[in-house]
Amino acid sequence: MPPLRLLLTLSVGLSAMLSSISPGHAQTRTRTKTPYPTGSKSVSWIINVPYVTGGGPEQQLDLYIPTERHGEPLVVFIHGGGFEHGDKAGDSINPNNLQWLWQGYAMASVNYRLLQHALWPAQIEDCKAAIRWLKAHANDYGYSPSKIAVVGESAGGHLVAMIGTTSGKKLFDTGDNLDQTSDVTCIVDLFGPIDITRLPGLAAKLLGPDNKDDQELRRNASPISYVHEGEPPMLIVHGTDDKLVPYEQAELLADAMDKVHAPYHFHTVVGGGHNPYFGINTNPKTGWFDTGGGGLGLFEDPAVEPLIIQFLHEHLGT
Repeated sequence: MPPLRLLLTLSVGLSAMLSSISPGHAQTRTRTKTPYPTGSKSVSWIINVPYVTGGGPEQQLDLYIPTERHGEPLVVFIHGGGFEHGDKAGDSINPNNLQWLWQGYAMASVNYRLLQHALWPAQIEDCKAAIRWLKAHANDYGYSPSKIAVVGESAGGHLVAMIGTTSGKKLFDTGDNLDQTSDVTCIVDLFGPIDITRLPGLAAKLLGPDNKDDQELRRNASPISYVHEGEPPMLIVHGTDDKLVPYEQAELLADAMDKVHAPYHFHTVVGGGHNPYFGINTNPKTGWFDTGGGGLGLFEDPAVEPLIIQFLHEHLGT
């Protein structure tokens, strides 16, 4: 947004907020209700931990460990960014979702090799390696190795869906800590692509120009190809106005899980776009997010955040 336009937006927003305060309430004091946060009150932040031998910065993770607790479940966050951008620390349009720390969970945020450095399946191999490392080092940091959720947005949603649908199959498990499995307790897929055979643009990026039309490789990169009855429960959240990953992708996943009786909860955000906090859309002329019409942010639906928390509580405990 241009600086002048941003200034005007902030000015109008502030004026609207101030005008909503009546003269009779010009001097008002409020306080949060205790206890808040509801869980952890002190957190250790451990950054840039390598999860593979000899890996670079793209094969590192950050840990957020509640200091007054021990043996708590772990929530692993996998960032989005179209497999070409993004970072475990978050960025301006994809803030790192750390709010579940305040539910008493430990958290990890994972980097993985982006497409500039390695084509598919490097991304899922890295994420599975991170899960195995986290299990192998659970006692070192004090969280539970047997209660792990993975949460991902967009490209991260694709990767967590892959972790879930390939559970129990030892697929894409390579490298270190192979005495551990990459299976997890539950999955939260936020607007992730599911069937790469229907997304030629993404297939070209993931597989490269030489393999973009290979249908077998497209199926290999599609979480929908691995759906099975015994997979862990999955929460799927997707918006109907998503301009980057079609809403149909979530419907296809839910339909496939119906057929094999795999456990899931599918929540549709009517009017929801591609992002938690505001809908984004790309400008075909510039390739940037400098155009409107991207829908609203999924977290603008007041049901979404409580639904995620309820899902985590149900499957991880509190």
